[in-house]
Amino acid sequence: MIRRGGNCLALIVAAAALVVPAASASAASGPPTLQLNGPNKPSLLDKITAKGSLPGAQPGDTVTVTVEASGRTVAKKQLDASGGSFSLPFVVDSCCNYVVTATSGGQSSQPQRFTVQVPKHLGRGPITRLYEEKLRAEGYYLGPQVSSHFTLGARLATVAFRKVNNMARNTQYKPVIFRKLLMGQGEFKPRYHEDHHVEVDISRQVMALVDGDKVVAVFHVSTGKPSTPTVRGTYHFYRKDPGYNSEGMYYSVYFVGGYATHGYNPVPMHEAASHGCVRNPIPFSRYIYNWIHLGDPIHIYG
Repeated sequence: MIRRGGNCLALIVAAAALVVPAASASAASGPPTLQLNGPNKPSLLDKITAKGSLPGAQPGDTVTVTVEASGRTVAKKQLDASGGSFSLPFVVDSCCNYVVTATSGGQSSQPQRFTVQVPKHLGRGPITRLYEEKLRAEGYYLGPQVSSHFTLGARLATVAFRKVNNMARNTQYKPVIFRKLLMGQGEFKPRYHEDHHVEVDISRQVMALVDGDKVVAVFHVSTGKPSTPTVRGTYHFYRKDPGYNSEGMYYSVYFVGGYATHGYNPVPMHEAASHGCVRNPIPFSRYIYNWIHLGDPIHIYG
């Protein structure tokens, strides 16, 4: 009896010894390798392919490729690597210090790094379109569509960005603006988080249309000059007047007494200049007029 039990135990141990190598053989035999195929010194909008291999790959093995730009993940995808190789194409549309890695089974490749510079000047072309797309992505209104040249809408949006970020108040493009936009920085942060409302920051001379937590559009504006200041506080829009009135106010939306937000020319960049109203750029006035609902709150502060 004892002897037979001993033989039985020996058989179990032997069987287990056969199972263990089989399980370990299904795992890759090392970390992924990785290389980047593309220009030696990548620029914005260049196309790069992250390619690599997985030593000892088995059916079902995967590799996750992660693309980071200045600490922000801009692309991440799990790829089938059961054939031993993998690739992930991506476009360089962020800033500025890229790190690309591949991981599988807790093991990582050597990181591949490169740095992207932003242009000192904007000309006509896809880079300018990217600049405008990033302005829009951060909530700066520049019109119904982006363009491949530096439009009036893009210049007005640039003024709004500069005001929000306490930069010199002008329409001039600067590389620092593009870098911030490419890193997802520089957006207007609302103080209020209720449904469909307007915020005006007198200190920075900007106005934002906000829906809950989402900033829909930000504009550069001009509020009341010191002798005729804009009222601060919370009010509700109660009347709309389309077109021009006798005072040259364009598409006016009133929120208390004779105070309104409306289009006007000019909207000075450097100072508050109105008689108490919130002047907005005429090219954007209809959009603002149509976005605001009667009864919506407006919060004026700063």
